[in-house]
Amino acid sequence: MPRYFDIRSTILIVVGYGILPEEEDRPIAYDLKRAIDSRGLGAESRSAVVVTDMWMVNQEMAELFPAIAVGGPGVNAFAAQIYEELPVAFTRDERVFIQMSEGPGKRAALWGMSQDATREAAERFVKDGLLDRFLDTVFGPDLPRGMFVMVTVPSASV
Repeated sequence: MPRYFDIRSTILIVVGYGILPEEEDRPIAYDLKRAIDSRGLGAESRSAVVVTDMWMVNQEMAELFPAIAVGGPGVNAFAAQIYEELPVAFTRDERVFIQMSEGPGKRAALWGMSQDATREAAERFVKDGLLDRFLDTVFGPDLPRGMFVMVTVPSASV
């Protein structure tokens, strides 16, 4: 059964494709998804979906969705595409990085020099209010309705 995703308010959480990113970054991504979904107040269009970087870079419509990369440019092709353009919102000891667009780009990258550092970046993103700031740009009070696209995704690949 196809699902419908609002291209303006469904947030893609992008993890790398491979054994290590799947094992280490995907659980972090699902924690972030739960935090986003809880702030969407049950609205299906205000939610998150975890996808791989290969899906993200190979789908024409993907660039229209707000997106957060989990994992650094060495393990996440999407992070490698966006990290040089994103301003740094937080860093610690050149090991933990949170990058976030300030304007209409609706992009963020959460990563570190180790799995623990990536987890710290994601936790700080949520706890320090950066997630809420990101969601304000995505969900905004005047969010237009009716911008839905149908994406058929086999359930095993999400």
